[in-house]
Amino acid sequence: MTMQTLCFITLFIAISISQATSAYRLQFNNFGINGSDLFSFHGDAEYGPDAGRMSRSGALGLTQFRIPFSHGRAIYINPITFKPPNNASSVYPFTTSFTFSITPHNTNPIPGHGFAFLVVPRNQDDAASGLGYLSLVNRTSNGNPNNHLFAVEFDVFQDKYLHDINDNHVGIDINSVDSVTSVKSGYWVMTRSGWLFKYLKLSSGDKYTAWIGYNNNLKVISVTIGLAHLKKPNRPLIEAKYDLSSVLLEKMYAGFAGSMGRGVETHEVWDWTFQN
Repeated sequence: MTMQTLCFITLFIAISISQATSAYRLQFNNFGINGSDLFSFHGDAEYGPDAGRMSRSGALGLTQFRIPFSHGRAIYINPITFKPPNNASSVYPFTTSFTFSITPHNTNPIPGHGFAFLVVPRNQDDAASGLGYLSLVNRTSNGNPNNHLFAVEFDVFQDKYLHDINDNHVGIDINSVDSVTSVKSGYWVMTRSGWLFKYLKLSSGDKYTAWIGYNNNLKVISVTIGLAHLKKPNRPLIEAKYDLSSVLLEKMYAGFAGSMGRGVETHEVWDWTFQN
C-alpha cells in the first residue's frame, strides 16, 4: 500500500466476539476513491468532488447542488451488531463522532434542508424523500414503527409541517423526522459565572464535530456538537431519556443521509468513528 493511499483513506476495524460480548470499531480519517468498496451510495450521494469537480475532496457528499431537490444516503456496507442474539431488551452502548460541513451554494444562499446520522435495518434508500424528510423517510412512511430508524438530524430549514422548532437545530429522530427531542444548535462552555451557551450556525460552511452516544444502562441518548478544531465540550447539547431496545434490531446499518429543497447547499462528512 502506497503512502498516497494511506493519506487518502485510513480505515481501522477491530471486531472481537465472545458468547457474552461483541465489540465493533470503525475509524475513517478521510474518505476517498480508494475506499469505494466500503460505502453504498443511494440517490445523489457520492464521494464528494472538490470545488472544480476534477478530483475528490476526501468527504462523503450527500447531495449534489446541480440536481434540484437532491437527496441521498451513504451507508457503510457491513452490518453492525447492536444487540446480543436472542435478547430483545438489551442494546450495546455505542458512541460515534464525525466532522461535517453544510455549505450553501453562492448562486442560491438560502439553506435547505440538512443531513442526519442514521441507523437503519437495510442498506437501501427505502423510497426516502428529500426536502424536510432528509432522505430518511417519506410522507407515507414517516412515523411508522416498522421503520426501525434511529437518526440525529442537523436541520437548517424550519418545516412547520414537520414541527421543526427553528431553521437551525439538532434533533433526535425515532422512526420519524418529527423529532422526539430537538434544540437550537450550539454548545456549552463553562465560565467563571457558570455555563454559557454559544450559538453555532450549521449552514455556515464551517466544519463542526458531532458526538453521539447511547448509554444502555441509563437509557440515555447524548448529542454534543462543537467547532472541529476544538476539543469536545464537557456538557452535552442534548441528553434524552429513550429506550432504543424497541427501535434497534440485532444487526443494523449505519451511515449518513441528507437532502436539499429549493435552497441549494452541499452536505459533507469529512471523517467518522464508531464504536460499541
